[in-house]
Amino acid sequence: MLNTKRYVVLFATFFFVILGINQLLAGVVDLSDREGEPTLIIHDTTVAPGELLLQIDALNFVEDNGQVAAITLRIEIDTFLIQFNGIQNKTLVGSWLANYNVIEDEITITYTAPFGMGFDIDGKLLDLRLEYFGGFPADLHFKANCEVSNVNLQTISGIVYEDGRINQTTPVGNITQDTVIGLFDQSFSMPLTAEGAGYDMVNKTVLRVAYDSLQLQYAGFDESALSDATVVDNNGVLIINWEDNNSPMDFTSLDTLLYLNFLFIGDTNTSTLLLPGSKVYNNDTVVASGFFDGYIKAKLHVQLYNAPDTAGTVFGSGYYFPDDTVTAIAVPNAGFHFLNWSESGSIVSSDSVYVFVKQFSNDTLTANYAPNLYNLTLIASPIEGGEVIGAGIYAYGETVSVTAVPAEGYTFMFWENGVDTLSFDFVYTFIMPNSDLTLTAVFEIDVYTITAVSNNPDYGSAEGGGDFNYGDIATVTAKSEAGFMFVVWTEEGQAVSYDSVYSFAVHSSRDLVANFQYETDCSAPVALYVDSLAETSALLHWLPSGNESEWDVIWGEAGFDTIDGGELVEGLMETKYLLENLDPGTLYDFYVRAICTDELHSVWAGPHTFSTWYVGIETQEYRHEVIVYPNPVAHDLHITFNENTPAEKRFQIINLVGLTEKEGVLPASNQAVIYLDDLSPGVYILRLFLENKLLTKIFVKN
Repeated sequence: MLNTKRYVVLFATFFFVILGINQLLAGVVDLSDREGEPTLIIHDTTVAPGELLLQIDALNFVEDNGQVAAITLRIEIDTFLIQFNGIQNKTLVGSWLANYNVIEDEITITYTAPFGMGFDIDGKLLDLRLEYFGGFPADLHFKANCEVSNVNLQTISGIVYEDGRINQTTPVGNITQDTVIGLFDQSFSMPLTAEGAGYDMVNKTVLRVAYDSLQLQYAGFDESALSDATVVDNNGVLIINWEDNNSPMDFTSLDTLLYLNFLFIGDTNTSTLLLPGSKVYNNDTVVASGFFDGYIKAKLHVQLYNAPDTAGTVFGSGYYFPDDTVTAIAVPNAGFHFLNWSESGSIVSSDSVYVFVKQFSNDTLTANYAPNLYNLTLIASPIEGGEVIGAGIYAYGETVSVTAVPAEGYTFMFWENGVDTLSFDFVYTFIMPNSDLTLTAVFEIDVYTITAVSNNPDYGSAEGGGDFNYGDIATVTAKSEAGFMFVVWTEEGQAVSYDSVYSFAVHSSRDLVANFQYETDCSAPVALYVDSLAETSALLHWLPSGNESEWDVIWGEAGFDTIDGGELVEGLMETKYLLENLDPGTLYDFYVRAICTDELHSVWAGPHTFSTWYVGIETQEYRHEVIVYPNPVAHDLHITFNENTPAEKRFQIINLVGLTEKEGVLPASNQAVIYLDDLSPGVYILRLFLENKLLTKIFVKN
């Protein structure tokens, strides 16, 4: 409870003081528009940077809203623009406290009246003593939890709080940033310039420049008029300090202080902002300055690509301002056609000339192409020469394989396109060109050699041999001499025709022997040969020259004496006889005669010479892997082996009586030549030993 007597005494003591103050304020403040509402007002003012007193009024705290005994004020300020130095000229008697919280940007003022007392007030409350740094308007805001209480400790309600503002007088100089172009992912410089009549002795600058880190990346600075300046990047605010008390700068004329460097990483227009706290000191005094922001006009990238990258050419890449008209042009290369433009996987246009308005973004557009389709025509030449596989429709750049399959009797030669030979491989792989294509597979009919020889030139002759195309009809003729008669045509010991004039279709090379015999009532056998050769055995064969049905055979090592040597086998009823228990790798002769009656025998036919295999040689022959030519031969006998023929090769040439005329080792290559100038004319047997295989050929030396 209040002490009433004490309250009355104190009130009487201070009444006239308060009344005098209220009368004084009534002469300064216009009270006509307050309409009785209790109001706290921070005055507006326009001043140059420096110290000032800023008045706070308390109006209409009278009658029911009077008897003020306690006040709490919380005022928000921008500490970059205002420094609070205290309060003065307080109009209410009592206890006053003022606190400055820089962290909270807040001034806190409290008042407590003497115990038991309260006062009416309708005018000035106090002055705030402030340091104003200038450059920007400085606002002072009443914060929440401001409160005024009366002597009864009751909060006065309905108080109106009116904020105040400090405006700067007309600037005597300006700090200005420029308008520049920002190219995406490119660096640029933002100049800071100074100019003004009040900048004749500038000895210190403090500038605070903010930038958007989503659009710009700070990349340092370059000095200009200011040397030894420092720039610190504090979370997107560049703090620029410079001071030189010994050599003040004169910026009455426009000059560039320094350049701030940035990398433009954004996709829209942006600014660099000069912030409160920016100050210019002229002769150690902060002067009224204007601060103007920089503006970066985004010039955004349009990047154009081709897919596939070799399929065309694009035009229109570059930098554009937002709202510019962009024309993107796609020109397909030969072999391709344009499909569409796409961005981030979505089709944006199907026109090769795509016109659009540049937005606030960087654009990456892809011109998509597809290869053209072309016809591939294949021709066989001659038509009957074979089959061609692989014709059809192919895309440009596609890998194509075509195959030539020769018909029987033909050999593939090469692929050609018009007059150009393209490949000698029957499977030809190539890349489809950007045009229709016709390829011709050239085939050549196979040519075979037919050899026709007599078993004895003294008995008769054989005609009709030579080179023939596959399918030709060859005719060989056997003509006997006087006293002799033709018996049979044989091939490798086998009878093929008993007609002296033998015609046949040519499907391979053939070695034919015309067999002649004496004209007699008991003819000697013909076509002696051996097969089923092994290391120790051989099967002998012959053919009858007439109606003979019984034969004798005499055999022995090559060159044996037919009178005193050899082994005689009599009374054979078949045209073959198996010899066994022979020596490996040994040369043997055998003769055969016909037994017509006990008193009538033919002459001995032979000898026919053969050799058993060496130990380890397989009992097999292969005849079509080797070509021997020419036949008949005059000087040089040529031998061509196929690619599978072993490298180790040797030869032996024997005459019809079994004697070895020549022998030696052949080269490891697939071509060999045997020189025969020292060989007498006649019929000879060529033996080729190819590792574990044996090949026998008959040839005539002219």
